[in-house]
Amino acid sequence: MTSGACTHLGCVPVGPSQGTVGEFGGWYCPCHGSHYDTSGRIRKGPAPTNLEVPDYEYVSATTIKISL
Repeated sequence: MTSGACTHLGCVPVGPSQGTVGEFGGWYCPCHGSHYDTSGRIRKGPAPTNLEVPDYEYVSATTIKISL
């Protein structure tokens, strides 16, 4: 899971769940053209860093707690 904010200017990238994917199968920021792969790594465009991965912990075998 990654954050939903582009690391360029904080726009909201679109992705597979919206029916639009970037050139690398992941997310695409239509505002400025950044492309991320399915792991949230920046692959193309002006974004300077990968999408952030929030802190998380496994609470049990079937539950993950995500801290935002």
